[in-house]
Amino acid sequence: MARNKGKSKASQRQGTSRFKTSTNPFPPSEPTESLSDLITTATTLLRTHCTPAPALTVITRALALSPTSLPALELAGEIHLELGDIPTARSYFLQAAGLDPDGLHEDAGGSGPEKFLWLAQLSEEGGREAVGWFERGANVLRKWVQEIESTDGSGGVSKDKVELMQERDLKGKLCSALCGMAEIYMTDLCMEPNAESSCEAFVTEALLLSPDSSEALQTLASIRISQLRIEDAKAALERSVQLWLHLEHGIPSENCHYTPSNEGGSHTIPPYATRMATTRLLMETELYDLALEVLDGLREEDDQVVDLWYLGGWGLYCKGERVREDEVKSKGKEKEIALSKPPTEEDEDEDWQSLWAESRQWLNVCAKVTCPWAGRAELYQALEWEDERLKEHTIELLGRINEVLGEEMEDDDDNEGEDGEDGEGGEWEDADSDGDEEMRDS
Repeated sequence: MARNKGKSKASQRQGTSRFKTSTNPFPPSEPTESLSDLITTATTLLRTHCTPAPALTVITRALALSPTSLPALELAGEIHLELGDIPTARSYFLQAAGLDPDGLHEDAGGSGPEKFLWLAQLSEEGGREAVGWFERGANVLRKWVQEIESTDGSGGVSKDKVELMQERDLKGKLCSALCGMAEIYMTDLCMEPNAESSCEAFVTEALLLSPDSSEALQTLASIRISQLRIEDAKAALERSVQLWLHLEHGIPSENCHYTPSNEGGSHTIPPYATRMATTRLLMETELYDLALEVLDGLREEDDQVVDLWYLGGWGLYCKGERVREDEVKSKGKEKEIALSKPPTEEDEDEDWQSLWAESRQWLNVCAKVTCPWAGRAELYQALEWEDERLKEHTIELLGRINEVLGEEMEDDDDNEGEDGEDGEGGEWEDADSDGDEEMRDS
């Protein structure tokens, strides 16, 4: 009985203990968020979902836990860059550069070279300052690439470290840094005595590092244009564009700007702005067909860019002008068409006319941004000019086209589908109705 009684008291005490625990008015607090978890979450929000605002909320909590965390500081810089806050982004990268001036690997307590590449691109002064940041990043990247290429797996750099550095696209980033320095020596530092030799050295190293880099080939083309070696520039441009032109048009991952590397040597569609720059080079070298093909892809992706319509109109005009000159030469002076003479029915087969008519459609998009008298202003009110000279050139080109083709017939987009009810659709519209439909679809 005594043993049973004692056992009963023990059971009673255990039961009482369980009862008190379950009704504790102060339950244990939830586990505190770890720094690594917060950084991982913010990284996913930015790089996978391209949602910088929520990412900023998360990384702010991470920095509250560790204000000197290099990964958190750099990620905060990237997030602010995506949000368009350049000064704040620069301040975060500068903090990271101050904490890790040598760009050490994470294993050594650093965060690598990426912050230096960002600071080069965000430099307010440009020129030598930007080149200095590029050089710091490039020096780290060269060292890492050499470590990887000299590792045979038997010692030195660990296999995990090699794989990690390969995942960071070190060659692509080094290639971009070299091209960035070459571009600066073609622009800000073009008057330096060693400008041309520096450009040659940087682009040569980039191409040796990554022979199939469209960025390096495009940089080479820019250098050759500045040297008036146009045929060499054309060859480099054609090779560069063909590396990605066959890819399916769409919004490339680079549009979410979380990496300072462009495309390096990988065959991906370059960012929108890069392809726009490519188009300008193609126009400069008179590769009009290829330029227009690139512009068609850009228009499918985003047609709310004024420069897109300007370049398309200018490209079509130049192509038409070249066709017209060739036709004049082939037919002889007796059939030369005066610039002031409007086309007649017997000239309807002149291909240059349809090219100029299509050019007028593209250029009209630009002209009607700031010319309410031209109509359809409400359709293009979201577009803005970045260069007043482009507007002036657009109006000049339209004047030339109208002088030859005649003034464009009024065509109110608000009454689409009503053309033809009164039997008047405009001669050039009949000759190029497919182009009209394409413009409306765009």
